[in-house]
Amino acid sequence: MSNLLYHKDLTDAQWNRIKFLFEERKKVGRPALNPRMVFNGILWILKSGARWRDLPSRYGNWNSVYHKFRQWCAQKVFEDILKAMVADTEKYLLVQIDSTFCKVHQHATGARKKYGNQAIGISRGGKNTKIHALVTENFQLIGLILSGGDIRDFILSQKAQVCIPDKSHSLIKHDFNRELYKARNVVKRFFLRIKNHRHIATRYDKLAFCFLNFVLLASAVIHF
Repeated sequence: MSNLLYHKDLTDAQWNRIKFLFEERKKVGRPALNPRMVFNGILWILKSGARWRDLPSRYGNWNSVYHKFRQWCAQKVFEDILKAMVADTEKYLLVQIDSTFCKVHQHATGARKKYGNQAIGISRGGKNTKIHALVTENFQLIGLILSGGDIRDFILSQKAQVCIPDKSHSLIKHDFNRELYKARNVVKRFFLRIKNHRHIATRYDKLAFCFLNFVLLASAVIHF
């Protein structure tokens, strides 16, 4: 796996756009890992869908990179990167919400019971996680949650308009705006872009917290 050429490292121009976020988090003490090297390693994992243990040695020790990833998740680094990549969303007239299913790998189902089900549901196709995204017309992610099931009740509780057609065999039929439904292609195209990364198309993370941060990173990569 270590020889797979799934992604190119960031260019100098791309790194210069986000390096300040890592400079702000420098700590005193033992020498820190090279943040650019670590970040490129995380991007490799995102694109390849490989195990952390298969991380190429050029990115450093896989265990050190993994723990740095967990640390950055806790520090909301990937959320900050996404904010740095996208422009002000207020100027956009169209904002759409939709969902997509991601298959859950069998190795991602071993989280301890005290952590709950970690946004993993079961359907006819097996175990999966559902990504719900709020996206602008320019593929800018402005809202994201994970779940193991349906979200219609949540949308109604927020006093928002539900535009979800029912399946042909459904006993209960809900009204929906057909013209508004056509505009969902913006979100669908957004999902196609982030699921181009194998780590998103199939979930390998046991903790929803880690998987959510990979989704944030994949959303930021669109604008690199």
